Amino acid sequence: MENAPTFRETAVELFALRDEAGPILYAPLGQLMARVNESAASCALAYAADHAVLAKMSADERAVVDELAAHGFFDEQPLPQGDGAFQPTQVTLFPTNRCNLRCSYCYAFGGEGGASGEPLVEMDPAVARAAIDLVAGNARTLVDEGNDVRSFIVSIHGNGEPFCAFGLMREIVRYGREASERVGIPVVFNTATNGVLTDEQLAFVAENFDSVNFSFDGLPAFQDANRPMAGGGGSFAAIDRSMRALQEAGVPFGIRTTVTADMVKRMPDIVAFVADHYPAAEQIHFEPVWECGRCTTSADAMPGAAAFTESYRASLAVARGRGMKLVYSGARQDLVCDAFCKVGNGGFTVTPSGDVTACYEVSYSSDPRSRRFFFGRYDVLAGRFVFDRKKLAELALLNVRNYPYCRDCFCKWHCAGDCAAKVLDGIAPHEHAGSSRCEVNRALTLDQIRDKLDWNPPEERGNADDR
Repeated sequence: MENAPTFRETAVELFALRDEAGPILYAPLGQLMARVNESAASCALAYAADHAVLAKMSADERAVVDELAAHGFFDEQPLPQGDGAFQPTQVTLFPTNRCNLRCSYCYAFGGEGGASGEPLVEMDPAVARAAIDLVAGNARTLVDEGNDVRSFIVSIHGNGEPFCAFGLMREIVRYGREASERVGIPVVFNTATNGVLTDEQLAFVAENFDSVNFSFDGLPAFQDANRPMAGGGGSFAAIDRSMRALQEAGVPFGIRTTVTADMVKRMPDIVAFVADHYPAAEQIHFEPVWECGRCTTSADAMPGAAAFTESYRASLAVARGRGMKLVYSGARQDLVCDAFCKVGNGGFTVTPSGDVTACYEVSYSSDPRSRRFFFGRYDVLAGRFVFDRKKLAELALLNVRNYPYCRDCFCKWHCAGDCAAKVLDGIAPHEHAGSSRCEVNRALTLDQIRDKLDWNPPEERGNADDR
């Protein structure tokens, strides 16, 4: 019997946003936006809700509707949806939960085995090889089926510092290249590190990784206070040395800064410091600390939404003036999606113990959230990964379509309901009730919309100047 045809759901979604200049008509699915007056906004929303009202409109109102329709504001657009079957071509490996730092807000209690003190372990090389075989094989299969897959990706991250298992790191890269040759598809290597690295490790990074991200709190005092060495003392000197070494080697990198309440007002200073000292940094990623993990036992606190938003705006002005890119995970108007991350498609992350988790932030079996996010593990006897298909089906429900709280929010197809590990801690998808991040997400996404509306191409600015 032939397979039944599948249809992609479509919709018309239209919002009237407002700022000090008046209404902004916004169609998120088509990423269409226009500044209009109140009358135009009202008749546009009325027509989008019920086309029959057109007959009752005045000639001027119908003209407004016709103009907006000509630009696609009332066109049905396909709703974003997941990738379908679980067939990952990217794996994130956590080589070890050991760590040479004791960051005050670490979500994973790095170096201590999580909140429950699980054993400090290193991933069995067989687990890493099996994971690489899986994603490389999937990539080959998808290419053979006519899909546009140009690489498979091996990311090395951790609930500890991955370079504390440097020998395994070497084996992962060696085997990844071998798998690439075997399947005839390029491999991409990414890593995130705390930057406390030896000369040998820095040379290895420079030679092998396509993307490098440093966890760095931006100013020496913050780095030393928030991210001390395991044996005591600050870590700024070590990470400064590492970033300068990669810079001198011509290796670009990114910086991820966790912002606490004590740091929030200094965010613009952090951008300026990075721009002055590390011009090889391609971007700075600011994230407000989330009160979990070691943060629950320290004095660190999450910055208020208004304070973070205001400081981010000031930081963005500094970044633009210095030619740097600044990002925050919840503000991404350029992206139309139904899930914040790969969690709904079973993001393939392997913990040091061989468990498979859909979420970086849930990496221990003792974490109550593992009942939701763990969906497989490496079977030693079979020599392969086994997956719980029921769990995968449940993970597929972790998307904004299933969050009633988000239904009427213009931001829903961009932030996609935000991080499931944060907003769904211990609750069902339909119980999603937002968080303080929602205020930040909406404010900064609206800023991105306004930036596009208010931007003029250089040639138009020149013409305006001429006039």
